Amino acid sequence: MEKARSLAARDPLEAWKQSLDIADFTERSAFITGLMEEWAAQDPLAALEMAGTLPVGLLRQEALDAACAGWASREPADAAAWAATHLKGPQASEAYGTIAREWAALDPAAAAIWVGGLPNGMLSEGATRSVIGAWAAKDPQAAVAWVDSFSDEIRKTEALSALAAEWCARSPQDAAKWVETRLKNPDSAELAESLIDVWGSQDPVAASKWVMTLDGEIQTTSATALLYLWADVDPKPAADWAAGFPAGEMRSEAIPEIASTWAATEPEKAVAWTLSLPDSPKQVKALNEAVRSWVSVSPDSLALWIEQQKSDEASDDLRAVASGTLIESRPQQALTMVTKISNQRLREDTLAKLLNRWGSEDAAAARAWAAQAGLPPAVSARLKFPPAEEP
Repeated sequence: MEKARSLAARDPLEAWKQSLDIADFTERSAFITGLMEEWAAQDPLAALEMAGTLPVGLLRQEALDAACAGWASREPADAAAWAATHLKGPQASEAYGTIAREWAALDPAAAAIWVGGLPNGMLSEGATRSVIGAWAAKDPQAAVAWVDSFSDEIRKTEALSALAAEWCARSPQDAAKWVETRLKNPDSAELAESLIDVWGSQDPVAASKWVMTLDGEIQTTSATALLYLWADVDPKPAADWAAGFPAGEMRSEAIPEIASTWAATEPEKAVAWTLSLPDSPKQVKALNEAVRSWVSVSPDSLALWIEQQKSDEASDDLRAVASGTLIESRPQQALTMVTKISNQRLREDTLAKLLNRWGSEDAAAARAWAAQAGLPPAVSARLKFPPAEEP
């Protein structure tokens, strides 16, 4: 790009000829971008005319955008007027975003006036975000006032969410204070989620402290959004945080969610964590979610790990849950696992339930397994296989 700018400053047409000889698409794209930005700053119409000679596609779009950027860095209003009369559809949308970014860096208020006059929808989306990004760095409260003036409620909500994310990237504490002032507004959930998406990636511990200051449904949705992010990068502290939630809806939703997410990458640790939780419906659901996630990743390693556990109430529960997940894909392995449950009542109940499930899908196979298994009468009496077909 720097080489292209240097050549374009001396002889843009010669630089253009050189660009046509670059075979590698990525290198050619970078060269043309630098060329167009420099050329358009000198002679925008000539640069744009040349960009228009490229075949329709990504390279042409990048050349047009770069030329608009070079022009808008000096004469944004003229670049905007040209784009409005010469471009349509996705090309216009991309160019508007580029022009708005350059214009907002020079004068965000003037750029905002122009963007405010664009049609709603795709054409204004990129331009609106560009102005918000520039204003969030300089005067976020001015950006808030501008977005609040939008008459289209959908556009306003989307723009405010973008502002929350941009502001948070620069100053999460200040962005959080602003979001707090709008928690009674209809757009509060979207703002909090946008804030968490950024803050949770930057500093999940700080974000978690803020979430705990919230109330009601907004706290639940924000905590769930944060857990998704946190569990992907550092599941143990995320799990510890979720385990400390007070009793209620947020805890009920968070515990199983973290167990499922964690088990996708570290199943042994996730299952061990769920087994360490106090007995409760949430713990049972978390164990189910963790085991189900493990089965989807590596059913053989799950079976091996279970075999290595000592025989006690916890491993009995684990075998019951794991076999219920395996019965759909590996019924014989699942039932063999059930036979090793030490608690007689749980073993018999689980055998009867899973054999009936298998029998509803493949009665002949289930009946054959039951015949050679030497089932106790208490289990055999509860089987409800469809009648065997007459030979």
